[in-house]
Amino acid sequence: MPRTVVFLLLALAFASPAWALKLERVVLVQRHGVRPPTSSNAELAKYAAAPWPEWSVPPGELTPHGGETVRLMGETLRAAYRAKGLLPTAGCPGPGEVVVWADGTDQRTRRTGEILAAALAPGCGVKTGWAAPQPRDPIFGGSDGPACRLGDLEFRAAILEAAGSEGVDTPATRAAIRRLQAIIAPKACEGGAGACLTGAANAQSAIFVAASLAEDLLLEYAEGMPAADVGWGRAASEAKIAAVMPTHERVISLMRRTPRLGAHAGAPMARLVLAALAGEPTAQSSPATRILALAGHDTNLTLMAGLFGLDWTLPGEPDATAPATALVFELWSDKGGLFVRPMIYYEPLDQLRSLQPQRARKIALSFKGCASGPMESCPLQTLRQRAEALMPPDCGAA
Repeated sequence: MPRTVVFLLLALAFASPAWALKLERVVLVQRHGVRPPTSSNAELAKYAAAPWPEWSVPPGELTPHGGETVRLMGETLRAAYRAKGLLPTAGCPGPGEVVVWADGTDQRTRRTGEILAAALAPGCGVKTGWAAPQPRDPIFGGSDGPACRLGDLEFRAAILEAAGSEGVDTPATRAAIRRLQAIIAPKACEGGAGACLTGAANAQSAIFVAASLAEDLLLEYAEGMPAADVGWGRAASEAKIAAVMPTHERVISLMRRTPRLGAHAGAPMARLVLAALAGEPTAQSSPATRILALAGHDTNLTLMAGLFGLDWTLPGEPDATAPATALVFELWSDKGGLFVRPMIYYEPLDQLRSLQPQRARKIALSFKGCASGPMESCPLQTLRQRAEALMPPDCGAA
């Protein structure tokens, strides 16, 4: 046998085995598009020195511009999963292959689901389903059952544990609150109109108020409001929005780093995600389902991250779960093995505002302590065992 052939055979024998990967299905959890604050301007008036800007829709509802942010994300996902062979390159997916399920409680999630369905399979008549508004669908709102409840003291203890020695409020959040104060009520701490956040007796309470108000300013910018209306003209740039967002990101980051919170409040959604990835029949999907899209809230992304061991920041972005962001769980097969690869698809803040370019960005993630599979994925069985070990057995079970 020629020496070169021998060397080739030896090289093949000792080479790392090649992955024979195939994308089998995807489950994604998407936040709704841009909306106004969920509180009315009258309710928010106590915080600011001047009236808040008017929105085109009632509090908390998806705006027309917000719908376009969802469409952009849906078209990005369609292009991505056509390229990976999960969606047909022409024509419509088969019956039940694309399923969209939304939180029925809110107009913004119902409408997000409808726009997402149309973008994933245009002209194919894919309908969005949802449960009755009340009682709230536990997939999105968690279960009130005794097994799922996490008391206030338990929740506080879990958050403090995640915060560690640094504490909930940090030098970065205190600086952000000062910047926020200068935007919403510059003279409030000297007896002027509005609320004094920097003088609050309980700094840990102030950070939660400031987190919500900072996001309200981000939503004004993302909506494309005139510069004079974004923070009363004092927050009309991405840099100025980013300067007040550390309060919001600190709160959300602590929630992502609290697995116990996700294990209780997120158990119904997590069990649906795992069952759908495994191709098991559920009330929402069937073994034929190749894409299951859940139209929900930033809280849902955060709870799934905490439970499954995911954490992320987005380069240069002030909000890791901004409107239209999608947390994606991809199921890949390889020679009989099944692996889950997590991804984040997101629209940068200026893209949310301008709707340009026409495709969102993506970042590959990995599960903490489980990235041994191809593309730093986690075996489905291992991921499921880890999640079930955290979730109360009777919480969110089918």
